[in-house]
Amino acid sequence: MIRLLFYSLIFLIGAAYIALIAKEDPGYALLSHGDWSIEGTLVLLVTALSLLISGILFLIYLLVKTIKFPGKVGYWKQQRKTAKAIDNCNKGYIELAEGNWREAEKHLKKSANNSGMPMLNYLAAARAAQENGSSHRRDNYLLQAHKSDPQADIAIGLTQAELQIKDGQAEHALATLMHLRSVAPRHKQVLKMLFRVYQQLNSWKDLESLLPELRKNHIFEYDVLSQYEQSLSKQLMSQAMQNKNQGELKSIWKRLPKATRAEPEMIHFYCQLLLLIDEQELALRLIKEGIKHHWNASLILLYGLAHEKNAAKQLETAESWLSDNGRGAELLLTLGRLSLNNQLWGKARDYLSESLAVSPSTEAFQVLGELYENQLADSVEAMNCYREGLILSAQSKDLKSLDDELPVMLALSAAC
Repeated sequence: MIRLLFYSLIFLIGAAYIALIAKEDPGYALLSHGDWSIEGTLVLLVTALSLLISGILFLIYLLVKTIKFPGKVGYWKQQRKTAKAIDNCNKGYIELAEGNWREAEKHLKKSANNSGMPMLNYLAAARAAQENGSSHRRDNYLLQAHKSDPQADIAIGLTQAELQIKDGQAEHALATLMHLRSVAPRHKQVLKMLFRVYQQLNSWKDLESLLPELRKNHIFEYDVLSQYEQSLSKQLMSQAMQNKNQGELKSIWKRLPKATRAEPEMIHFYCQLLLLIDEQELALRLIKEGIKHHWNASLILLYGLAHEKNAAKQLETAESWLSDNGRGAELLLTLGRLSLNNQLWGKARDYLSESLAVSPSTEAFQVLGELYENQLADSVEAMNCYREGLILSAQSKDLKSLDDELPVMLALSAAC
């Protein structure tokens, strides 16, 4: 518009200038060719030539515009398609976030080819299709995503594996992740998801072989990985016990890192299994080593359940801990059990009674009740111990139930 006004102003100035010149001296012009001639004023000739040239230029302009018109229409149509696709894309992602799976899938599918980001649309449509209950459409969208961007193999594969895991298709997810691992062996998300799949499939051997890669590539924090490692080792040990493979049980323990073997929880678990297969000496040695480095109540109690050949020496060892570690309820209970093994009924009763005085426990009530019933022939005291143990056990269950319900109660209170 500004350009048109500018040209119009130039034309008016030029016309005014020519008019002023023509008023004083219009001039004379003669055009001749053979028998043909034209004569007139110079102003008239210039004006006629200007109009002719302007007409020719205008016709050329119209011709160019006519030639470009189909392209302009196509460009306009494409722009309209793109704008509509972007609008559908936005609607699709909003509906996906709101959980409107059917509408989300419909809009994302419509907008995929014209939105400028087909791969992302197809991946989102695959999620919506799965939530709609169609794994067939989900896989079709994933295939379309791969066709739209073959270079995004990792991103598409991870999405596929994630959806397969969520859909309970752990075996399919494993196949997908194994392919991705062959493409990108150290990809952190691939390794993390592979860890999840092995857990779902209870594939403990594969998990064990994967742990070094997880540690090497820092997939998890050290403490988290250590917990995973302990949990996995327990599973493998339990499996070895079910298979009655004592050699495998001990081999698993030896394969554990030294720091893991020093954990009181792992020592306790392994020694429990050793006691089940009557490996008393090995269990006692590991328990004593564990107690030496970490004074641990669970290990103290387990020491009282093991049986050393020299029962008097075992009791003597436990009594030596009193001076350095105090008279805790767990140690006193263990001393009571070891005194029973040595047939020291009075000493056993004193240790067990003191343990109950420090911190009542159902175990101590049970052991003391059995002592009164079987060795001291006092059925009244035995019944008193059993009754107190049952009351304590019921109270413990009530407290546990309260602990489970407390977060809900607090949430309801906050809501009110």
